[in-house]
Amino acid sequence: MRARRVSVPRLRCGFMRGVFTLPILTCLVLLALPNAGHAANTDWPFPDELRSRLVFVHPLVDYAINPVWQRDWERQLARANGVQITSGSVATDDLYTDLTVNITEPLSERFRFLYRLIWREGLHLDRKRQEHWLGFEAGLYRGLSAYVQTHPAPDKEELDLLFGLLLTDETRERYLRLGLRLDDFLYEQKNNLGATSHEEPVGVQWELRYQADRWEVFSAGRYGSGSRRAFPDSALSPTVAGSFRRDGAATVRMRHVWSDLDFVEAGLSHYRFEAAEQGRDGAAGFEYGNEFVHLRGLGVFRIGGPWGLRPEINWLRQWASARGSRTFEHRREDFFPALFVALRAPGKSNWELGYLASHHQWDHAVGTWHDDQAGYTDKIKLSWTYAFRPAARVRFALSHELDLDRFGGGNVQFQMNF
Repeated sequence: MRARRVSVPRLRCGFMRGVFTLPILTCLVLLALPNAGHAANTDWPFPDELRSRLVFVHPLVDYAINPVWQRDWERQLARANGVQITSGSVATDDLYTDLTVNITEPLSERFRFLYRLIWREGLHLDRKRQEHWLGFEAGLYRGLSAYVQTHPAPDKEELDLLFGLLLTDETRERYLRLGLRLDDFLYEQKNNLGATSHEEPVGVQWELRYQADRWEVFSAGRYGSGSRRAFPDSALSPTVAGSFRRDGAATVRMRHVWSDLDFVEAGLSHYRFEAAEQGRDGAAGFEYGNEFVHLRGLGVFRIGGPWGLRPEINWLRQWASARGSRTFEHRREDFFPALFVALRAPGKSNWELGYLASHHQWDHAVGTWHDDQAGYTDKIKLSWTYAFRPAARVRFALSHELDLDRFGGGNVQFQMNF
């Protein structure tokens, strides 16, 4: 008998050079190997941080990669190898981590070895993302190349495939990478739960950087269909009869640049996650969706001598809902401005003092019960940056709410191209 499809609510709607590098990257790969993944679980598997005051301030403002660093990273993404990480405390027992290792190493005149490690984990995300993509790029004609990469997960049912085309200019600083992504394409043949697949994730993934005169545009993202599965064997899956998962995210940034330390930037980011599980024999299932849109505007300016200024404005809107084992409707809106003053000290270091705030409000409804809240939270931040060389920098930062009885946290950022 064919299992009944699971329905979900529709949401509104975004080698290596140097002998010292190899051991570091090897350790990062081992750390980022995925856990055993898609086993059915009727416990609520998503973070309960919808009503946290600072859940978005930390990853999107306080611990965000410095805009000057981010601009350098985007420029080098198709032509050089690099490591970028930011990690900071978001609760007494939780860290936010965003790590990317990018390898695009020439092997010959036409071929390159490709490797991309992605590790994103935070309380504002519904599940951690740990992927490592290995593959090759082959030149076809002038700036046109083809590439193929695979995510060799330890469990074969979680094997992913990505392939597509890359178009670059002579410097490889302007590029368009467009690929077709097949997630878990062997799931039906390799899973140990007797599951059948009605639909597997197929999507598009892209990276784009374009520069003309003083204007720059960067975009990256991935969207596609979800996985829809049935578990007909009650002995192998005693509590779950079906499941659905779909997620996607995208970002776009536009800059007007006068110099490396003088530019304005506007950005838009979108995140979407949907999940459902159908219970068996009275077991509770659920339908869940979470989506948010983030707008960001900032300026980086020199204001005389060694001093610099960075004003920033952020706005975020979130929609989330659940049915079944947990039922709620959630709407949230955050407005968080920030101002940072930088002092470029003699030598290879600089200091930065910042003030950031959050005007947050939400409506969280469970049946006829509503939790309507609005409030204001502000923090002060001090950071120190040291440049080992222009393309290798580390930053240490401490931030604390102005109410000393509230939350304080630390952040470390590191970025290197090689």
